[in-house]
Amino acid sequence: MKKLTLTIGYLIWFVINHTAAQDINWRAVQDHHRHFANAGIGADFNTVASLAYGQKITSRLPIVVGAGFTVPFGKTLLDDWKLNLTAQGELWHNEQFSFGLKPGIVMRRFESPIARFYNISAEATATVGYLRSKWGVAAESTYDRSLATHLKHDLLKEYYPGIKDGWYDATGGTIKFGLAANYSFRSTSIFLKVGKAYGQNFKDNPTLPFYFDITVSQYFGER
Repeated sequence: MKKLTLTIGYLIWFVINHTAAQDINWRAVQDHHRHFANAGIGADFNTVASLAYGQKITSRLPIVVGAGFTVPFGKTLLDDWKLNLTAQGELWHNEQFSFGLKPGIVMRRFESPIARFYNISAEATATVGYLRSKWGVAAESTYDRSLATHLKHDLLKEYYPGIKDGWYDATGGTIKFGLAANYSFRSTSIFLKVGKAYGQNFKDNPTLPFYFDITVSQYFGER
């Protein structure tokens, strides 16, 4: 019974898995740019909208810390949501070639007639690409590992009366591989991402594994 519960929890958690955080073309960012705001739409099992904000901190490497919030389109706006807390930076670059890393903590909520889920995950995205001030293209990979999930069962109790509400250990993770292209003008960048998702064992893969995302990123600051 516990295995069944964790399996259902993993599947529903995967339904609302979507990356929402700052997208940055580091070659388009000027020294006076300190604030970053993103708005995007995408599809990853469902259609979602996202908002994100980040701020550049003073350090030897360019680092932006921020938060992103994602909700799927539907009748009830906030029954499902995802919150990202991230720190991303460009760890290395040689002229236009760039390597970046973006670790983060993810909190999710999903509610259905079966159960209500609260999930906490750790996430890390690595990017390798070619960036210029006006455009760029990069390959990216993301590992999203569930740490713990709180379940409050509803309909499932009718079939398994002995099932328990509460916190459950990690139920799995996903790995994504994709491409991201961007076009930048003035202090604005437009990003297009496409990719494919897998279960962490590359066997328990989703039925519809493809995703895409369109994001507009605005850079702010004082000269």
